[in-house]
Amino acid sequence: MTPAQARKPFSYIDFMSKLLAPRPYGGASQPNFDPPALAPLRKPVAQSIIGVFTSAGLQLPSEPLLEETNDLSYRLIDRDTPLSDLIVAHKTPVRVWAVEDANVAYPRDRLVELEQQGEIGKLAPKAVSMVGSITRFSELVADVVPKIKQEFDDQGVDLVLVYPF
Repeated sequence: MTPAQARKPFSYIDFMSKLLAPRPYGGASQPNFDPPALAPLRKPVAQSIIGVFTSAGLQLPSEPLLEETNDLSYRLIDRDTPLSDLIVAHKTPVRVWAVEDANVAYPRDRLVELEQQGEIGKLAPKAVSMVGSITRFSELVADVVPKIKQEFDDQGVDLVLVYPF
């Protein structure tokens, strides 16, 4: 890989088109949002409560099954839930890795290890999980994101790690 290739931004549409070839990827056009405003950390990571957001659609089988696409609901995953108890509701082709090892989409075990080693302050009690493949962007940003933010605020989360799937 050349340095210029290494600097090329990741394109989900290009990735999925190559993954699904020769079938065409039918993904919706991507929204055009302004770049996010980055905020400085309020305290060192070693003193921070770390939240996790995953779009792999991880959930318990006893919960209402997340829809394959455009489901704006989310599930809370208790950090003490055995990963073997979770299912992957999101039907993306890349789900195979999360089915093999849920830590790929929700690295709870690695984060608990980092917590025990003092590298992070604490893993939040609950992670947030929903499916990707959402094209209802306005509703997602206006209605769902504030609710998810409140979930993290209620847990005292200082920093959220996002695992898109």
